[in-house]
Amino acid sequence: GNQITGEHLGTFGEGIGGCTQLTSLVLSFTNNQITGERLGTFGEGIGRCAKLASLVLDFRGNQITGEHLGTFVEGIGRCAQLTKLELGFGGNQITSEHLGTFGEGIGRCAQLTSLVLGFTRNQITGE
Repeated sequence: GNQITGEHLGTFGEGIGGCTQLTSLVLSFTNNQITGERLGTFGEGIGRCAKLASLVLDFRGNQITGEHLGTFVEGIGRCAQLTKLELGFGGNQITSEHLGTFGEGIGRCAQLTSLVLGFTRNQITGE
């Protein structure tokens, strides 16, 4: 891992959003210090990749609380051609509180045929 805090994660996502012909994207941010504050802006940037069909994002081993997960997935939900989505959030600090909006965002991905979500080692309860 590095020591990426996520401070510029939104700007990074916005930059990727300029890649209008992108059809597949794989990014790994494992074992950093990302808190998730800019996660929403990052997702909105990715959502501008109109031709994106396959997206794999790995945020395992960070400090994401889940507060901005809804906005993050809402942005990704704008990728109308997305058929494959893999999101790894294991080893963070995500609570149950924000999973509802997260699920609603995933529901907007109408073309999905493959979905893999990883939430191991978080603070999710059955509530």
